[in-house]
Amino acid sequence: MHAPILVVDDDALFREVVADILNKHGHRAIGAENATAALDEASRQAFDVVITDLVMPGVDGLQLIARLREKNPEQEIILLSGRSDSQAPVTAKRAGVSDYLVKPVGEADLSLAVDRCLDRVSLRKERSRLLGENLEHQRAHEIHRRCLELLSNPDLETLQERVLADLAGICDAQSAALWIADERGDLRLRAYRGLLDKQALPDRFDLHGAMADRVAAGAPWVPPDSKPPVLYVPLLAGGERVGLAQLSDSLSGAFGPDAVKSARVLADFAAVGVTNGRRYLALQRMGLRDRDTAAYNLSYFTDYASKEIYKARRYGRTFSLLTFSIDNLALIRQRLSAQDARRGARGAIRALSTMIRDADVIAKASDHEFYLLLPETDFFGALMFGRRAAAAVAAEAEVKELEARLPLGLVGGAATFPRDGEDFDELVHRCRRRMDERRASLQRKLVLDPLPFWDEVELLLGGAQSPRLPAEAQAEPSRRGRVADSLFDELQAEIARELCRDPSARGLLYVGVPKVRSELPIAAGLDAAPPEHSFRAYVLGRRGNLVSHVALTPVALEGDERMARHEFLLWLSESSAYALVQRRGKGATWGFHTSDTAVVEGLITKLQEQYDLQPY
Repeated sequence: MHAPILVVDDDALFREVVADILNKHGHRAIGAENATAALDEASRQAFDVVITDLVMPGVDGLQLIARLREKNPEQEIILLSGRSDSQAPVTAKRAGVSDYLVKPVGEADLSLAVDRCLDRVSLRKERSRLLGENLEHQRAHEIHRRCLELLSNPDLETLQERVLADLAGICDAQSAALWIADERGDLRLRAYRGLLDKQALPDRFDLHGAMADRVAAGAPWVPPDSKPPVLYVPLLAGGERVGLAQLSDSLSGAFGPDAVKSARVLADFAAVGVTNGRRYLALQRMGLRDRDTAAYNLSYFTDYASKEIYKARRYGRTFSLLTFSIDNLALIRQRLSAQDARRGARGAIRALSTMIRDADVIAKASDHEFYLLLPETDFFGALMFGRRAAAAVAAEAEVKELEARLPLGLVGGAATFPRDGEDFDELVHRCRRRMDERRASLQRKLVLDPLPFWDEVELLLGGAQSPRLPAEAQAEPSRRGRVADSLFDELQAEIARELCRDPSARGLLYVGVPKVRSELPIAAGLDAAPPEHSFRAYVLGRRGNLVSHVALTPVALEGDERMARHEFLLWLSESSAYALVQRRGKGATWGFHTSDTAVVEGLITKLQEQYDLQPY
């Protein structure tokens, strides 16, 4: 059997005799002259049986037994003694020894005692093996049960939460995060749990270098430099990247081979489950569309919006809701035909559908009103989308043909969670208020959409003899008339201070001047802006001494005399919209300024078209 047995006795001759007997019976005996040497040997390897003398110099047999029991409570120990004391066997049993023999020991007695000890060792090993196999079977059964549940759950949002919970559960991880690939293949944060700081988690997980290769390989791994250990688990289906999980704060302090193996099995099923969930969502959407426009019905949309609100609250995200109304649809139906009305609505939805992502949802709220939900889109992003959406609808073939006979009267409004409301009804109400503001806007009252940039500027500026601008209570204020010569410079300085106060806020600023100079207040004010900022600022005019700037992009416009005669400031951000255009004369400066969002957006769009500037 070659069982390792430790023989402890201060009598070298006796050790040799006992060792010879044990080796003769097929065991492997190792001798130790005292308790200290015995403990050293026990620290280097495990022994099936320890045979020790009771009386030894220094640490005696009973003390040695106590030390061995601390390391292994089930250690088989045979105690030897040269004294025939009636109390010695009782003392030995209380010490927890397996057997007690009196010296001199016969070969048969020693062999029998050792065999009994080895039988118990064998039984314990068999029990441990069976227990391990049973636990492994239960673990495998539990993993497969979880895998089958992942495949049977068609709801994508619930599935993502379940994948993360199951991975954390089988790996004993207290914290976990999950990124799922979007329609462009970018890994986006979809769920997290445990002790993680949301602010420290990237919303988009950028893969590059060795990490991209590890994800493509599909095997979970623990980076050697991660302290505490972090386990990354790729989700691949058919060789395609579906997602990536990050597990941390292991209860055992590390992620062992069993955890890595189990995570690989579960991740393979999870990737298939996520892929199936996407397909189910696509099929579900196909059955919930309006027949005429292919937009989703309102029931599906409100359910989808409820889930988006839940995710936004749980993970601190944002999303935007846009409403679009075809105000003249009833008039088109009356003056033209019901078929033309359907064509107009269908064309508008078709144009919007070409712009949206897979996660965006368009729904038909009524014959003339549509809702559009944009996940993970802030208010500035919603404004930019609304501008592009209006242009796309106007360029659509059916809409253009219909507009030649009767305008659609398309108007939109945007609201963002949570700044404009924390439930669906609040967001819709805010959208409709902004739609009313646009209906009352100068952009609509003066029919400014068809005008080029400089024609609109001249119309808005007017002159001292021009009629007063129309005004409504619901419209955002606009004024024209004489303005202070210092206003233009003061506004540049104030906007620069606002941008530097919160450089992470998104915004778009155009400053038009006769000459691009470094002495401009906007240039001086933005000198303090950090290199990494979210706003975009441009100064336009004839080439001057401002060639480059940390936060301001100079745009040289030569040969356009209108730039020499005018100055303008167009500012659009998440929280404000403002425009100032002015004409300096021999007397006081004449200007027009407004906080009408529709007018500001229109001026920015036309300025970009006029000088072929890149849209934002």
